[in-house]
Amino acid sequence: FLERRALPGIEEVSGLQYRRCLNPQDPEPQWLSVRWHEDGLLCEVPLSVAENLAELLRRVRRVFDLDADPEIIDERISRDELLAGVVRAAPGLRVPGAWDGFETTVRAILGQQVSVARATDLATRLCSRFGHGAFPDPGQLADADVSAIGMPGQRGAAIRHLAQAVLAGDLVLNESADFAELTRSLMTVKGIGAWTTGYAGMRVAKDPDAFPENDWVVVKALAATPAQARRMAESWRPWRAYGVMYIWKLAERQRQSGNWPPVNVPDSRPERS
Repeated sequence: FLERRALPGIEEVSGLQYRRCLNPQDPEPQWLSVRWHEDGLLCEVPLSVAENLAELLRRVRRVFDLDADPEIIDERISRDELLAGVVRAAPGLRVPGAWDGFETTVRAILGQQVSVARATDLATRLCSRFGHGAFPDPGQLADADVSAIGMPGQRGAAIRHLAQAVLAGDLVLNESADFAELTRSLMTVKGIGAWTTGYAGMRVAKDPDAFPENDWVVVKALAATPAQARRMAESWRPWRAYGVMYIWKLAERQRQSGNWPPVNVPDSRPERS
């Protein structure tokens, strides 16, 4: 999941190791690394940034969803016959959190109605044009012509308005945000809809029950409309965000076997990643 979305010069994923550049604009970049070691994750932080260790570790715990209890979650999700097999095949799936809430929400807007590869390419262009190699902060995007990177003007305007709301203090984009309030606030931004708010709920607010009901892969996999998908996911509660991760994993496995997308299901293309 993280590898497909890694931004050049900012993130690297190799095998079971994730690296994040902490100062991509500096001539001597410092990288934090997280890798699988024995029965857990080993995090290595440069001594030069050790004074920020507590904050960095909070971000690591958020990105890797280390506060989840997979056994409890999997037991609930596996009650759904559609997902029982993929839970057995890939137990313990987590919901990757946001290293930075603003960054992830902007990338969600970039990902509306396009592939992950296209969204990542747009994010890379955004960093180059407005962030000088780093991911731009709200101040750098509040008055920017974001559509200049090659995206529809309305979505570019949505990113600009999002940045303005964050600067004004009208939006809190981190795991302390109440999901219902975050949804209300995001929906006031023209160009942001149900998929973006659901995705932000999963990865930014870290709400375990967030559910982007009109996600294209979800409605395809469930052979349902968004309203039907919402009803079908009731049995996953309060872990619907994890159910979405298993649906995405199921679609990935089916895609690899040549059985995706399924036929005779809704072909609407709402906001998606």
